Amino acid sequence: MNKMLIIAFLVLLSCSPGTEKQSKKHNHESRKAGEVRGKSEFEGYFPNSRIWSEAFASEWSEGYPVGNGRIGGMVLGVPHRERIALNHDLLWRQYWTYQKHNTAEDIEKIRDHCLQNEWNEAEALATQKIAVTGKPIYVNPYVPAGDMYIHMNNQGSKVSDYVRMLDMDKGIVEVSYNSGGVKYKRETFCSWPEGIMVVRLSANKAAALTGEISLSRLADPECRVTGYSDLDKVIMEGQFEEGKKFAVVAQIIQRGGRLTAGKKEYQQAGVEMPEKSFGLKYIYRQNQESPENKGASTFFDSSDEVLIFLAITVDDEVENGKNLVEKCYERLENVNPSYEVLKEKHIASHQELYRRVSLELGVDDPMVATDSLLKESIDSNTVSHSLLAKMFNMSRYLAICSGRPQPEGQPAKAPINLQGIWNQDRRPAWDCDYHLDLNVEMCYWPLDMVSLGDLMEPLMDWVEELIPQGRIAAKDLYGCDGIYFPPTCDYNNIGNVDNIGFYWSGGAAWIAQLLWQHWEYSCDQEFLKERLYPFMLEIGDFYEDFLFENEEGFLIPSLSTSPEMPIAGRGGTYSFLSSASTMDLELIRDLFTHLIEAGNLLKVEQGVLNKWTNILEKVPLPKIHDDGYLTEWLEDHIPGDPGHRHRSQFVGLSPGDRISFENTPDYAEAAYLALKKRHDYGVKMTQSLTYVWDAQILARLYRGDEAYGQLKSMLPIHVLDNLLITCNDWGGKGGLAWFEGIKLFQVEANIGLASSIIEMIFQDRQHLLKFLPALPSALPNGEVKGLRARGGFEVGLNWNQGKINSANIISVSGKQCQFKDNGFNNIRITSEGKDVKFKRDNEKGIISFETEKGKEYQLVF
Repeated sequence: MNKMLIIAFLVLLSCSPGTEKQSKKHNHESRKAGEVRGKSEFEGYFPNSRIWSEAFASEWSEGYPVGNGRIGGMVLGVPHRERIALNHDLLWRQYWTYQKHNTAEDIEKIRDHCLQNEWNEAEALATQKIAVTGKPIYVNPYVPAGDMYIHMNNQGSKVSDYVRMLDMDKGIVEVSYNSGGVKYKRETFCSWPEGIMVVRLSANKAAALTGEISLSRLADPECRVTGYSDLDKVIMEGQFEEGKKFAVVAQIIQRGGRLTAGKKEYQQAGVEMPEKSFGLKYIYRQNQESPENKGASTFFDSSDEVLIFLAITVDDEVENGKNLVEKCYERLENVNPSYEVLKEKHIASHQELYRRVSLELGVDDPMVATDSLLKESIDSNTVSHSLLAKMFNMSRYLAICSGRPQPEGQPAKAPINLQGIWNQDRRPAWDCDYHLDLNVEMCYWPLDMVSLGDLMEPLMDWVEELIPQGRIAAKDLYGCDGIYFPPTCDYNNIGNVDNIGFYWSGGAAWIAQLLWQHWEYSCDQEFLKERLYPFMLEIGDFYEDFLFENEEGFLIPSLSTSPEMPIAGRGGTYSFLSSASTMDLELIRDLFTHLIEAGNLLKVEQGVLNKWTNILEKVPLPKIHDDGYLTEWLEDHIPGDPGHRHRSQFVGLSPGDRISFENTPDYAEAAYLALKKRHDYGVKMTQSLTYVWDAQILARLYRGDEAYGQLKSMLPIHVLDNLLITCNDWGGKGGLAWFEGIKLFQVEANIGLASSIIEMIFQDRQHLLKFLPALPSALPNGEVKGLRARGGFEVGLNWNQGKINSANIISVSGKQCQFKDNGFNNIRITSEGKDVKFKRDNEKGIISFETEKGKEYQLVF
């Protein structure tokens, strides 16, 4: 390929971060780019932010994603026949709602069987009313809105100099190629300020653009699709059999040519409908040439430029009876028709979030395509510095695009689902739902540290909306006050339970752990008092009823399991019921510890604090086996899957804070031995999330080379050329071979990866800052800026030859700053050119200094 063309294509315009603000229900004291420091150091070229290839995507999972939190698109980049898959974060089916099981009256009998080690009898009693895993309908699926096709009239022309690029810094996908002596270019982005998708078609010759734009949706026997077109608009409406509605409108603006009539009406009648699956079968869309392109369309002829503005509306966004197409029109009518104005506004808004943090680990060679960079890393059994930085940036990019709260006045944003906001299947794997036994948590646990705490708001909004249903489930299933959230939920409903979920009570408590950590970062007293504390109270009320005192005087959960881990040596195909699991005990301790801390801050009456303290003192600590490893349960059950993908018993270490080498060295060592024991069984039952979680666990155990090794091992099994990560081992390379041959993208490993990378470089556990706590030998040099730390600090640091040179700390809240003393013999702390006094506690190995709100402090080592 012509290298000059590549260079020209990859040059970035210098763009200053914008100041576009989004609505918040509580104030985050987060420094916006340019504040405090004055002129932003992030201006101009932003390194390791481009993903590009010289080949178009052969299937959906290899596309490049765009999104504004509400609307998502997957751009495949086929030269003459583009397909952009369309999604809306609130487009969930609505045929299922929570159904009562009336099991509260059985809990005591089931528990008594467990206390007598009559596990088969206990499970037999439970499964009289609770379905065995895989049998019930759990939730409503998240479904696609449809596809926009762009067909160019030069189908037979040879293509050369093809380049497809995702610029994560700008939030734009760009495709360019030469064909028939003309250079064509397409740019696609989803604008947060305007709430629409924007596509621009251009060419380097006048009157070179002729083609067709259409909207259609995959054939679905449960969705009636209609559509029609005017000269400058293509409209598609859909209604599912239970009544759920959506609409898509594409407005076309052309310059220099004309628009002519295409297909006037949607031609769904000519599409052969597949058979119904009756809700228990995942249905994957075929990746070959799509037969669903029967939608209404319009043509553009001999144009110099074509703009497409696309709006999607679902019935959750409009008042009852209001026309959804008119709602799309309203949004489009307010859009400035100037592409450059739209683009500039979009970039400024996107960069306000994206440019808060930067990570540099090495030279970014713009001449190496990302797929080549990945192949080189796999072939050399390493992770190149540039590739690791790109993967870190992809983590943040996907979080922003799929998790960004909406502007003031818009309906609440749905939390990040299993695939972010990107899905092409009418019945996707696990319904693209919310799995509370890991996947949701992994999507959110890095966000505060990488200065994206704003994105936690939709999670808080969502759990508040589910509280009334959670109260019903707590009473129905267990006879308890408070709330219970099952392991699976959709946007509108708590989910069904099976014989795995029925035994696990930790979903709400684990969400509360994440939201508590968010409070530690934001230091927002109003958020704590008005939102988080009431949520934790509901969970505390549940556990006050759900815990019972055993013969040894300990308070343990009435039912328990270690999520998704089967137990061997019992009758039946699946056996999950167990003694108190380590995960349950950790989450219960975590909840009451934080209730007590919140109660003290909010001056709750002493009698309530005493009650919680008494509960906490009676909850047993997890067990360390005689062989030294952290066990998964209080009793010595035999794991039915000793290499299981989940790391549930490690939750007190990751993402929790109870276990650390500083405060609980015995548990830290026991956790490491338990992880080694898991690794002894190989990778057969691992998913991508396993590698990401293991990397964070090992980083928190200060084993940087081993953490890095986990990321290195993940590359050949799960990472695609576009740096999206599949949950399954689609290529048969040794991991979990669910859905063999299907590149099943899920987003939690992509986003959680940010923690795994950063915590090798910086940690803030228990409000103690740690510089280079687990730096791998493969990353001797680097710099990071804009990280957030608990207690209200912003942190940047640089290092060389494996040793820290300096750190910059901005005090957001004016609290005391503490950091671990790693033998720093010569250290100087200054602010505004003046020395700052600090204290050194040699016994604890901690250095501390007082800060003033808004001031910046330089630490030189």
